[in-house]
Amino acid sequence: MPAVTTILRHPAFLSAFRFVAHLEAVSWTGLLAGMFLERVLVRYTELGDRLVFAFGSVHGGLVIVYVALAIGVGMGRGWRPVTWALALAATVPPFATLAFDAWARRTGRYALRDAAASASD
Repeated sequence: MPAVTTILRHPAFLSAFRFVAHLEAVSWTGLLAGMFLERVLVRYTELGDRLVFAFGSVHGGLVIVYVALAIGVGMGRGWRPVTWALALAATVPPFATLAFDAWARRTGRYALRDAAASASD
């Protein structure tokens, strides 16, 4: 299992997680724009439908990738259950993955931790 732990702790794995978190927020923008056109500016309902379909599909895929990467990053970085819950809950509200990323970076949740330090928290 040490090889798996080494991969999960690799800086590129964390970079991929952060990149997908930002892409997920961009997909929210397209999805919300499509919903606005579809529901509010009814003149553009057809365009809104297309945007919702396109961005909704992309967004769904990015959420799945984000969750998978969050599990890996959490395992590699020794996250506590509260951090796991916040990372996973960030997929629900629009742009919350950006807020989680900023919070995790600011509070040191992305730092590598020893197994002993994780156990003592």
